[in-house]
Amino acid sequence: MTNGSIAQSIAAGTIVITLLALLSKSLGFIREIIIANLFGTSWRLDAVFIALTPVTTTIGIATGGIIAIFFPIYHGLKLKDPERAKIYAGSLLKLYSIIFLSLGAVFLIFPEIIIKLFAPGFSDEVLDYAARKLMYLSVLPLINGSQALLGALLRAERYFFQYGIAQLIFNFVAIPVIYFGAPYLSEASYVLAMILGNFLVVLLYLRYARKFASFKGDFILPETAQTFKYAFPFMLSASLSTINIVVDKMFVSTLPAGRVSSLQYSTTLLGIISTIVTIFTMTSYTELSEKVAAMDIKGAQERMRKTVTSSLNIAIPLTAWIVVMAEYLIRIVFQRGAFSAESTMLVSAALLGYSALLILRPISTVSSNFLTSTKKVKWVFYVVPISITANAFFDWVLIKPFSHAGVAASTSLVLLISTIIRIHIVKHYGVVFLPISRIFKQIVIVSAVAVAVFFSRNILGSFTWIILGNAAFIILFVVMAFDELKTSYSKIKAFFRKKLK
Repeated sequence: MTNGSIAQSIAAGTIVITLLALLSKSLGFIREIIIANLFGTSWRLDAVFIALTPVTTTIGIATGGIIAIFFPIYHGLKLKDPERAKIYAGSLLKLYSIIFLSLGAVFLIFPEIIIKLFAPGFSDEVLDYAARKLMYLSVLPLINGSQALLGALLRAERYFFQYGIAQLIFNFVAIPVIYFGAPYLSEASYVLAMILGNFLVVLLYLRYARKFASFKGDFILPETAQTFKYAFPFMLSASLSTINIVVDKMFVSTLPAGRVSSLQYSTTLLGIISTIVTIFTMTSYTELSEKVAAMDIKGAQERMRKTVTSSLNIAIPLTAWIVVMAEYLIRIVFQRGAFSAESTMLVSAALLGYSALLILRPISTVSSNFLTSTKKVKWVFYVVPISITANAFFDWVLIKPFSHAGVAASTSLVLLISTIIRIHIVKHYGVVFLPISRIFKQIVIVSAVAVAVFFSRNILGSFTWIILGNAAFIILFVVMAFDELKTSYSKIKAFFRKKLK
C-alpha cells in the first residue's frame, strides 16, 4: 500500500481521529467509572496520581517543545530532501531514547525526594506508598516519550488513522488490567495498566512510523541541534499547563485526602468532553505548519480562523452545559461503589473551576501553533514565567476560601491571561484570526439559555428539569455547531463510501 493511499487530508484526518477518539474516549469513560467504583477518592489513589505526575510532567516538558518545532523543520526538510527528513527523525529518536532512559534512572534511584518535591503536604505513609509506585513507573519515560515522538511523526505524515487506532488499543489493555488486577494489586493495578497499555501503543506506532525514520548517519545532525535551539522556550511554553498542574497539586497536597484525585477525575472527564475540540486543533496544526513552511501566511491565517471558529462553535455550548449540569453529570457517571456523595461534590466543584478551559484552550493552542511554526521563540519564552508566577499567586489566594475548586479556577484564570497575551503577540505579526463579534454573540446567547435552565429547576421537578434542561442544551449545540455537524456527517459518509468500494 502506498503512502499516498494511506495518508489523509486534514478534513478526512479530523473525521478519522474524531471517530477513533470518540471510541477511545468512550472506553476511557468506562475506565474512569471502573476506577471510581473500585477506589473512589482514596488516599492511595491520591498517591498513585502524584506518582504519575513527575513522569507525565518531565515527558511533557521534554517532548512538548520538540514536537512543536519538529513539524516545521520536518516539513521544510521533506520539501527539499525526503531522505534527509527521515535521517532527522531517526536522529531525534536516538537522542531522546538516551534522555528518556536517564529520566527513568532518576525516578528509580531518588523516588522519595521527587515525591516530596511534587507533594510536600503528604504524610509519611502516603509519601512512602507514592515513592514505591514511582519506582515501578520509572520505565514510563522511555515508553511514553517514544510514543509522543512516534505519534508526532505519524501526524506529520498525515497517518491519522494509524495514530488514532493505536490510541484506541490502549484502553482495551488498561480496562481489564485495572478491573481484574484490583483484587490483587488494589490501586497499583492502575500503575500496571498505564505501563502495559502504553507499551502496546508504542509497538503499534513503531510498526507504522518506522518507514519515515532512518537511523543511519550522524547521531546529532545540524537540524537536530537547531531543533533544540528553537525548542527550549517551547519546552516550557508547550508544557505550561503541565507545570501549572504540578503547582496545583503541590498546593492541594496540603488539603484533606481525596482532593488530588478529585482534580484528576475532573480533568479526565473534561478531556473526554473536549475530545472533538482538541482534535480540531491537533489535526489543523499539520496544515498550518505546511502553509508556514510554504510562506503562505494568508493561508495560515485563514486556517487559524477556521479552526478557532469550528472549535468554539462546539466548546461554548459545552461549557455552559458543564457549568449548569456538573453535579448531576458527576452523580450519574461516578457515584456508586467507593465513590460517595461527598466525592461527587468534590469532583463537581473542581470541574466547575476548570470549565472555562474548554473555550480558552483552542484559542491559546492555535496562537501557540502559529508562533511555533514561525519559530518566534522569544515571545513564547516571555509568556511562561508570567503564567507560572500568576498561577502560584492565584493558587495561594484562592485555595483558602474555595479549597481545591479555587485551585482549579486559578488554572482557568491564568490561561485567560496567557491567551490574551498570545493573541496580541500574533496580532503584532499581522495575523488576526479571532472572530471577536461572533464569539461575543455566542456567549451572550448561551449565557441566557444557561441562566434560564439553571433557575427553572426551582419550578420544575428534578427529573423533569434534567430532561428538559439537557434537551435545551442539545438544541443549542445543534444550532451553534450545525455547520460542523453537517460537514462531519458528509465527510463520514464519503469516508465509509470510499472504504466500502
